[in-house]
Amino acid sequence: MSTVLTLPSVETRRATLAPRAATTAPGPTQLARTDLLAMSSTMIPFGIALGVTVSALRVGNGASVAGGVLMYAGAAQLSATTMLSNGAAFVAVVISAVIVNSRLLLYGAALEPAFRGQPWWFRWLGIHFIIDGSFVSAMARPALMADRAGFRRYWMHFGVLLLGIWASSVALGVLLGPVLPSLPHIGLIGLALFVSMLMPRLTSRPAVTAAATAAVVGPLTTLLVPSLGIIAGACAGVAAGTLTAGRTS
Repeated sequence: MSTVLTLPSVETRRATLAPRAATTAPGPTQLARTDLLAMSSTMIPFGIALGVTVSALRVGNGASVAGGVLMYAGAAQLSATTMLSNGAAFVAVVISAVIVNSRLLLYGAALEPAFRGQPWWFRWLGIHFIIDGSFVSAMARPALMADRAGFRRYWMHFGVLLLGIWASSVALGVLLGPVLPSLPHIGLIGLALFVSMLMPRLTSRPAVTAAATAAVVGPLTTLLVPSLGIIAGACAGVAAGTLTAGRTS
């Protein structure tokens, strides 16, 4: 009996010799989880420290945890908490928080193309998740910025989960505060947080000028009117930085 040998077709040989197809690119949800993991390493310690500061200043634990969700701005909340503990007026606290958060206007302008053409509910709800971490993460994904549906899934997944992590970290700090020993320097946590956020941003002449001006005007104003120290320092720093930037350009 003769044996018939069947040669593989050209298509079969090409399929055998061809390299394996590239793995499927990660989707918006997977990218959001990847970025979330990287951002959580900085958000969790900051949130815990803020919660401990709130507990030490005794300005209302429940309100501070709720503020972490509603305000969703660590620097602004830290400023507001410090001012409330010093007996500042409500209007002054609001103005201080607005000044600290003024950078979000620039973030919103940069993200506008990605929000353009989105459903109305996303445009209203999604802006709540604009913070430093979400802005940096989204801008590092230019392909997603051009994909409306993909960006929407990425942004909401990232924003909601990061908000939950932030609120949980603040609540954990509030719970840990009373357990920690009553040390006199625990109230300096807020100052240390501000300094840690400031130092990486001192990379230009306007930034250094603004920081130096605020460092002088703020304490001097605090000696005269304690409740206006932060606002006066912030306004003076912004003005000095703007003037320096104009002269430099």
